[in-house]
Amino acid sequence: MANKLKGEVNIELAGNDYKCRLTIDSIMQIEDSCNCGIIKLATRMGEADIRMSEIINVLTPALRGGGNDLQRKDVMKLVQEAGIIKATTAVANLLAKTLTDDSKEETDEGKQEQEN
Repeated sequence: MANKLKGEVNIELAGNDYKCRLTIDSIMQIEDSCNCGIIKLATRMGEADIRMSEIINVLTPALRGGGNDLQRKDVMKLVQEAGIIKATTAVANLLAKTLTDDSKEETDEGKQEQEN
């Protein structure tokens, strides 16, 4: 199970669940390999303007940051098995959850539980 406080996110690829985590170092690595900032990359994803190499460039450090011992070729095989749409959706969700501050949402949920 992913630990939200550590920035971990669960994704599903090719029928398996994987824990992912984007650290500052991995975000810098992604930005360098994609030649754009992480926010711009996420925006481009929302506009359906992303390349497969960028999907791999995001997934590889994210999966490794989650504790998975996967190399680039392993990630490419996972993407092939999962399919382009599922892999792209997983990356979009990963970026959205990583870049979104949901602490207010968690606080609101906690308040609702206390009121009930």
